[in-house]
Amino acid sequence: MSNQLTRKPKYLTSLTVGSALLTALSSAAIAEEATETQLDTLVVSGTSSTEEGVDAINSTATKMNISLKDTARSVVQVSEEEISDLAATDIREASAYQAGFHTEASAARFSIVRGIQNNIETFLVNGLRSLQGGEAGTGSALPSSYNLESVTFLSGADSILYGSGIAGGTINAVTKKPQEESETTLGISTRSYLADDVGYFDRNQVNVDVDSTGKLIGDDVLYRVITRVTPDGEEAQDVRTSEDQFIDASLTFKIGDRTKITPRFEYKNEEGVGTSSWTDGYFSSNYINGTLGISTNRYGEVADRSYYYGSEDSTGYNEATTAEVTFEHIFENDWSINAHAALVNTDSETRDLYATTSVNGVGNDTVGLKWVYAKSEIEHLLLDTNIQGKFKVSEVENHLIAGVNFLDRETTFGRAFQDNSEAVYTSYDNPSNSFSTSFNDATDGGVSLIDQANSVASTSTDKEVNIYVKDRINLGDLTLALGLGYMDYTGEESDGAYSSDFSNLAYDIGAVYKINPNMNAFASYSQSYEPVDVSDVVQYGQDGVDYEPEESDNYEVGIKGDFLNKKLNASVALFYINQKNPTSRETGSDGETILTQELGEVFRSHGVELNALYHFSDRFYSQVNYAYTDAHDTTGDDAGRQAKLTPFNALTIWNSYSLANQPIRLALGIRTESSRYDDDDIVIPGYAEFDFGTYYETKDWDLSFVVKNLLDENRIYGTTNGDAVVVSEPRSINMSFKYRL
Repeated sequence: MSNQLTRKPKYLTSLTVGSALLTALSSAAIAEEATETQLDTLVVSGTSSTEEGVDAINSTATKMNISLKDTARSVVQVSEEEISDLAATDIREASAYQAGFHTEASAARFSIVRGIQNNIETFLVNGLRSLQGGEAGTGSALPSSYNLESVTFLSGADSILYGSGIAGGTINAVTKKPQEESETTLGISTRSYLADDVGYFDRNQVNVDVDSTGKLIGDDVLYRVITRVTPDGEEAQDVRTSEDQFIDASLTFKIGDRTKITPRFEYKNEEGVGTSSWTDGYFSSNYINGTLGISTNRYGEVADRSYYYGSEDSTGYNEATTAEVTFEHIFENDWSINAHAALVNTDSETRDLYATTSVNGVGNDTVGLKWVYAKSEIEHLLLDTNIQGKFKVSEVENHLIAGVNFLDRETTFGRAFQDNSEAVYTSYDNPSNSFSTSFNDATDGGVSLIDQANSVASTSTDKEVNIYVKDRINLGDLTLALGLGYMDYTGEESDGAYSSDFSNLAYDIGAVYKINPNMNAFASYSQSYEPVDVSDVVQYGQDGVDYEPEESDNYEVGIKGDFLNKKLNASVALFYINQKNPTSRETGSDGETILTQELGEVFRSHGVELNALYHFSDRFYSQVNYAYTDAHDTTGDDAGRQAKLTPFNALTIWNSYSLANQPIRLALGIRTESSRYDDDDIVIPGYAEFDFGTYYETKDWDLSFVVKNLLDENRIYGTTNGDAVVVSEPRSINMSFKYRL
């Protein structure tokens, strides 16, 4: 790969309204119940979309063929149907009702789980870490939902099975596979924004989908082709647009009854105007009126969500290709081998305006902007193979898994900023199309930004081998799970300026006790080990700093089960995490991003997570997801202060009600979080948002109508560069039509 780059609060009223709606809906459902409850959908922690509920076999988080109830960890699975009900277009939106997972970070490539920030490398696609969003900051860093069968949310550390990272938790996106039953669906979906400051139906998005699967050659070769095209993807802000193309094509070759080989190819191309997250460019009212951090420590509302403080020249693209193959074979003694390999190539570029803190100030009525250019090329080679099965030792049953995963990543990255002296001020109350400075006129020391980025571009490689083994020992009502992993990591910059080499043993211990046929108690201890990637050090590292690996210990105890004649599925878990050497990306004095690290045992997180699904009747259920998180530094100036962008309390409620004798469902959702800190003791206020959905489903076609952010809560979603804020999505109407041929 060449180095050359060429290409509390205010929301109590909302809660009261929501409670009234829920009470009315619940009463109507109970009053109309006339038949014995029939559980046709169960979605719990472990959540499952099958009738087995917590007894469903699910290997998407643990790699082992065990039930969610027998998993000594907090696991939640969101099904394809739920993703559709939420009108979710990517994993960030699919995680909206997972209270312990927060994607309200400064960029889409981050999530915060149990107070610990994870980067994109901990996101999994089909169980493999897979970077599909470029380091240039463009495109959707999180996988699109267009081809997803489910999304699994695993809380806590797990370096045993997945190698480096996975400290607070991870998200595993599972793509759809070929099916024996033939079906082809055509779909069209739209999103239109409706709010005073963004207009009504002035900004609209359109997606066109095709999903076809079935038998290709007899009974032995199956196929699936999924495509999505976004010909017109206007964002809520003026000027910002996207044009996306996705295709996922796979085959399954059935060799006898015990062997399957499934090759899959995926292509993504996302490009548009204003695609970068470096400067979303929205500023809070407190910032503009000069009270931020002076007379108040709270951000106010976003000034105007329709304004994009950028330019029509702010363009970018993110292109990713994935080639993968899965091999599955079941031996006659019910042992099995699973092998999965993938090659992922990502190419991204951005030309964007950057709100630089060095030329801005609280209370100013203008913002200083300078151009930035970045280009990255990333290639991943990933492999995971394991064998698992059951055997007996002295009449004691063992369930063993042993395997290895491998990562080889090569990253070429270059970036250049316009000189601060050339930054241009533009008024807050002017839309972006009035910004006249051209990207082509921007220089760094008189050199064009593209040439400057090429001259400083460097290539780094990160390689990792992880060998793991875990044995589940059945001792009657007690099952012990003992795991051991060995990880070896090497990284090097191409010119030899920086290199690192680490190895580590990690342990995993779990216990599940069967209290009765319907309820299990569990306890587990797991570890995380993550050397700082050389690619991160090259891009953001500080001179003279030797970065140590991040480590964490995760302890968890809880109960899972189904109760009240299986009407209630519930899980509760208490967790404690001790983290060493946490690393984060911060904004330096010059406005650029730097990598910082605190050495030693300096961070601690503990809390409780509750997931419950209750079926009032065969037509009405309510799902509750709650997380209390106390996460903070234990030393230094910030000791005891809640971790950045981590609320103490987060609660989500999703209610679904089917009308009697009608193919119509209604849904009402509530998402609420308490206030949370940003940098410099600034507080982002708490909020409550409501979503409402209506679904009309028949044998041949489905129609949905989903209003997101029903009451149009204007809130701050995240922050960048200390003064710019990321806006939440305004109220939107999401309509979808799907027809089965």
